[in-house]
Amino acid sequence: MSADLAGLIRSYLDEWTVLDPANPERESPANTVWFGIPPGPVDADLVSQALVDVGAGLRARHGGDDGTATFYAWYDEQAGQLRCSMRSTGPDALPFGGRFEVVLDPSPVVALIAADPHPGVVAWSDLEPATAGDTAPEHVFPVFVSVIRPVRGRSSRA
Repeated sequence: MSADLAGLIRSYLDEWTVLDPANPERESPANTVWFGIPPGPVDADLVSQALVDVGAGLRARHGGDDGTATFYAWYDEQAGQLRCSMRSTGPDALPFGGRFEVVLDPSPVVALIAADPHPGVVAWSDLEPATAGDTAPEHVFPVFVSVIRPVRGRSSRA
């Protein structure tokens, strides 16, 4: 099943992408794709390599253009989906409302996928009752980034 997921990830390179720094709201819907996780064990190396390959493919396609661009991928635990996108920004300005950790190796993202026994399903036993005034600790999640074009004046090995 990991070969299927790796193939889906690589299909991102077949997608039509939009880089429009003047209109970032246009980029997200055009560039974001989500992949359901097939049942079965996850070959972390195969899936990680597919994410690295997509970054390299996008760098080959867009790396010589002007401006900044970043390909990024994260695991949406609630939906049970791997999500990938590209944006005309550096890794420090990705459009997440919550706290995230930029990682240059996809392994932490893929580890979340591999550790999820039932993607997109929360077991009743994992739910806890909430009371008024409760605040949950903020969840920090890893986001794999591959810099397609670095922020001007900076270099990147990602």
